[in-house]
Amino acid sequence: MFYKLILRNSARSRKENGLFFSSLLISIIAFYIILSLPRQDVMLFLKRMESHAVDRLMTMIPVVFCVTLFLLFFLIYYAGKYQMDRRRHEFGVYLMMGMRRRKLFAMLLAEDLGGSLLALVLGIPAAVLLAELISLVTARFVGLGIIGHRFTFSPEAVLGTAVGFLLIKLGAFLVLSGRIAAQET
Repeated sequence: MFYKLILRNSARSRKENGLFFSSLLISIIAFYIILSLPRQDVMLFLKRMESHAVDRLMTMIPVVFCVTLFLLFFLIYYAGKYQMDRRRHEFGVYLMMGMRRRKLFAMLLAEDLGGSLLALVLGIPAAVLLAELISLVTARFVGLGIIGHRFTFSPEAVLGTAVGFLLIKLGAFLVLSGRIAAQET
């Protein structure tokens, strides 16, 4: 029963906050593209021609990634705050019916984790395909040609994307949970 409740609430949350879920997918795609840039064959080709300019671009990637994570934290925080405020009465009913705060916290964490994993499962393949499409278009403009292009997949970028995204989601969730727990007591 508890798990059915989690699944139902997660699905309802995704439907009601489709724009938020879409922005999570877009951020996952952006993270992967940013982190996989050094392994793209077009960048390797350009590095041979203009190594100094490409090296400066590559040193900026961690900074861009951190700024993007920072902005994503606030997006997730405010969307989560809105969602928590909207569901405040539902949480009160759960608590009045005898649900313990720990179980409510576990339910909310499971809902959030389920939505995050779904976003990763949908976002990573889309990111890989979009990165390849961008690489193909760039290869065409640079003169590398489609024949010289080879498919690149960056496990490091996937891992960095997943870890960064999940840490930001967990951090925002913990801050929100702490604020709500302080209000309720």
